[in-house]
Amino acid sequence: MNKNLVIVACTSVGRSIILEILTNKKISTKISGVINLNKDRALKKANYDSYDDIANNFKLEILYVNSINDEICIKWLKKKKPNLIIQSGWSQKFSDKVLKIPKYGCIGQHPAPLPKGRGAACVNWAIINNEKKWGDSFFVMDNDYDNGPIVAQEFFKIEDYDNVKTVYDKVCATSRKIVSVNIDLWIQGKFRYKKQNINKATYFTKRSPDDGEFSLYDEVLNIHNKVRALTRPYPGAFFYLNGKKIFVWSSNVLNLKKRDLLKKKKNGGLVINVGKRRHQLIELLRVQVESRPEMWADRMNIGLLKKNLQN
Repeated sequence: MNKNLVIVACTSVGRSIILEILTNKKISTKISGVINLNKDRALKKANYDSYDDIANNFKLEILYVNSINDEICIKWLKKKKPNLIIQSGWSQKFSDKVLKIPKYGCIGQHPAPLPKGRGAACVNWAIINNEKKWGDSFFVMDNDYDNGPIVAQEFFKIEDYDNVKTVYDKVCATSRKIVSVNIDLWIQGKFRYKKQNINKATYFTKRSPDDGEFSLYDEVLNIHNKVRALTRPYPGAFFYLNGKKIFVWSSNVLNLKKRDLLKKKKNGGLVINVGKRRHQLIELLRVQVESRPEMWADRMNIGLLKKNLQN
């Protein structure tokens, strides 16, 4: 029986899916090839993963492309004669030509509890919006983004201490679990379909590095959520002060009395007032003045934040 599978992926979640199939001895499905984004094209993708080490360690064939819909890519796919294509972290829409190549269709992985969270940057938006219950969905790909029937779904909690990296670690874990249970069934065309309720669908828009800006007049939770949503491998949250662009890579929300502040500053953090009335406290931990090395916040030029410090 043909159990050929092609993976189309270029992020850490795709890595987890690939490694689960390659290393789980209970899985009989074989990966016949991987399509990844051309490395020059991937320069603007924050969480890009080339899978070079996987290719070398497992003798896995990887085709690097500018677009999934390029003719060279379509010809390569047709030669593979896949039963199934699994896509993860791929922002380009599949053409009808690509969707029709695998015998049992294309399955997309999306790091959101569909139909909630369709669209782009859904993990970043989930943290920014202070979501607590989140999920990971596998669905049948069609002509619309994130629209087809769900074939598997797992839920997890976004904790207050999570950031975009740790949430994606959770997505990697759920994706591996889903694939380990289902891939040998899917490769034979055996699916359990759950139609998405369009009335419950929500949509997120694409983000750019400039969207990471915040103001010290913003509410403390909004600042903290933006920091943890946009920390590495993403471009970072930042604010301007005295004409300088300051990135904040980690922070804490504080509820301290004034007598506790001096003690709190000793851990490398810097406590400042934020909010419209500057009555809320946030601790900046790792910061970076643009074009300078990253540092602990208490090492930054205090003059930049003098007016905002709690004494």
